[in-house]
Amino acid sequence: MTEIPIRISPEAKVLPANTLRFYVHFPRPGEAHFDRDQLCLLNEDDQVVRDPFLVLSQELWSPDGRRLTVLMEPGRIKRGLGADPPHDPALVVGRAYSLVVTAFGQTARHTFRVSDPVLEAVNETYWRLVSPTVGSLDPAVMHFDRVMDAALCEDEIGVLTPSGEVVQTRVSLALDGTAAQLIPSKPWRAGEHRLVVSERLEDVCGNRLGEALDHDLSAGGRPRAGMIKFTPRNANASSV
Repeated sequence: MTEIPIRISPEAKVLPANTLRFYVHFPRPGEAHFDRDQLCLLNEDDQVVRDPFLVLSQELWSPDGRRLTVLMEPGRIKRGLGADPPHDPALVVGRAYSLVVTAFGQTARHTFRVSDPVLEAVNETYWRLVSPTVGSLDPAVMHFDRVMDAALCEDEIGVLTPSGEVVQTRVSLALDGTAAQLIPSKPWRAGEHRLVVSERLEDVCGNRLGEALDHDLSAGGRPRAGMIKFTPRNANASSV
């Protein structure tokens, strides 16, 4: 049987220059088999980018050992930390890079181009929600204004019924990270629902609702929860 390939996320082909983290998804628990030397960032000339990642005494693995969180070195994505080489940007706007992982006899490579940094807090009022149909298992589709963190979208977005009960949903982020499907386990009921967002939700740059990661400490906001109301539409109604 062919083994499931290693996957790297975010999978977007264009990522902001201040992207904070990547995830490496392994086909089976990898903590005991993975060495940081098996991970590298290459520039468009296939040259290794020096020290782009934050080195931790203990790696950040998911409980099942199948997902590794890779953090970018904060000193190379935050503003105002210095002009010396250790603080040069790891990702330069307009250039292309490849994140390469070799493990389990596989090599995974994700190539992306770098866009301008995203320095503003997440604001759910800029999102657009397409309501599902009453009585269907169609997903509610949320369109974001930026690339969101896939793992946090899965954990920190939920839906409540008109009576406040939790709707069991599975969240699936689009490959480009700018849209999510909330797929229910049971048909949608009629009435006004609430999409609720935890204060822990982040975009790929670490920005949260109400708080930008790279902010002036004297003027920064605080992370907050968010909510969007929506009403599943009748079968004969058009999409919003």
